[in-house]
Amino acid sequence: MKRIEAFVDSMYLNVDGDKQEIDELKAEMKNHLFESVQELKEAGKTEQQAITIAIQRFGEEKEMRAVIGQLFEIQKIFAKRVLYIAIVCLILTISMGSFLWEIDDSTAQGLSETSTLISKELENKDVMTFSMKRKIETLVEDTNYISEVTIYNSKDIRSVSQNSGEYHWKSQNPDFQYQRTIWAPKWLGVDSSTSGNGNEQWFVLIESRSFDQLQVIVIFMGGAIYWTLFTIWAIINAHHQKPLRIKWIFIFVGLNVLGYLLYYFTGIRSVSSKEHEDLY
Repeated sequence: MKRIEAFVDSMYLNVDGDKQEIDELKAEMKNHLFESVQELKEAGKTEQQAITIAIQRFGEEKEMRAVIGQLFEIQKIFAKRVLYIAIVCLILTISMGSFLWEIDDSTAQGLSETSTLISKELENKDVMTFSMKRKIETLVEDTNYISEVTIYNSKDIRSVSQNSGEYHWKSQNPDFQYQRTIWAPKWLGVDSSTSGNGNEQWFVLIESRSFDQLQVIVIFMGGAIYWTLFTIWAIINAHHQKPLRIKWIFIFVGLNVLGYLLYYFTGIRSVSSKEHEDLY
């Protein structure tokens, strides 16, 4: 039977993978061959004849070695691709989140400037003239994020209590209103926000495009995909180094990169230098 053990060992001679998994596969292969040899011997074959026939039935050595090598290579490639996709997902999430944050920050600055210009246009005026309205329309059209401007005369909607003014505009007709369509697809999660600013003369409402909701969606979905993929990679990679305890799976799920670093630096002392080279 040493011939069978030598045959099986030769199958995994250059296979690079989890030692425990390889040992289990080798044991399973040996048992299968031993059973075949026993059946052949019961059928009247000598031990050497039975071994030769069993090995021939199992497959040519070269072909079997190639199949086993490909099997472990596929596992390594899969783990690497999971890690690469996780990293790409993280980079895209950070990039898109930062991009949307910069757009909203730029919009906030633009709104402040436009609001200031509108207030100057209304300053010390009791009635809005046609030229004032056209100038405000032009200010709005110079932006790509303001969809509506509504202006009320404060004397019609303002009430003063405890030295503070409150504006009740919802049931009143505005002195001026300008609306236009801007690019803000709802299906993409793009929303709108309304800000109001007033004094004793005028109250101005400005509705503008907002990417706050889209930013939350991008960060949540991108972060969840990255977190899941990295956790899968950490479990696969740790399992290929040595048997993985269930507690590490929960640590990977809860702490992600920190969990894997904790596993790596606490488990590395028991890993041989050869196993270090096998990390992927």
